Amino acid sequence: MLMIKDIEFKANDLLNSYCEAKDSSIETPVDPIDVLEFIGFSVEYVNNKYASNIYGALQVDRKVVEVNADIKINEGMENFTIAHELGHIVLHVPKMDKDKMTECDFDSISKDNLLEKEADIFAACLLMPDANVKKAFYQLRNSRLFLKDNFIFRLIGRGSKRKRALNFASRVIRQGNFKVSKYAMINRLIGLGLIKGLRYQKNNFNKNKGN
Repeated sequence: MLMIKDIEFKANDLLNSYCEAKDSSIETPVDPIDVLEFIGFSVEYVNNKYASNIYGALQVDRKVVEVNADIKINEGMENFTIAHELGHIVLHVPKMDKDKMTECDFDSISKDNLLEKEADIFAACLLMPDANVKKAFYQLRNSRLFLKDNFIFRLIGRGSKRKRALNFASRVIRQGNFKVSKYAMINRLIGLGLIKGLRYQKNNFNKNKGN
């Protein structure tokens, strides 16, 4: 597996090239479709083609990312899906057969698929650049957030560590104008060492409802 720092470097390198071409600085929300088109690919929304566990697929030969329009997902999940495919393009396409297609499903991470994990890390780095996340975080707090199980918190309705993390992730998303899911933001904050005391979270996405 590629080192996280190497994946982050590649994501930042793409963002910097994209922003340089547009004569702008890195701002959020990052538009993954615009970035995709910048590198010569396009997006198509397709119906009646993929199983219900498939978010999207990469058609390398056609330079197209297909999004499964039969699944109802919110904007944050859609952005992550497209950015995930961007990860495959940057990290894996140079090593692929040109006529190869990749399908990205709901279960790939739990199956320890290294390529899918790498694409997820790339997507997180692209949509949530470290400098932008840290800026939003430290506008809300002076120091890292340490989460501990606390009976009193539960008693007064502040909830579990996970619930508190979700609430804080929502605040960071609003503060930094990110278009990602709360779970994606939690994991990015954990990866950057800004949240302590919580494991990486899985988004138990319901296939029939947006999350």
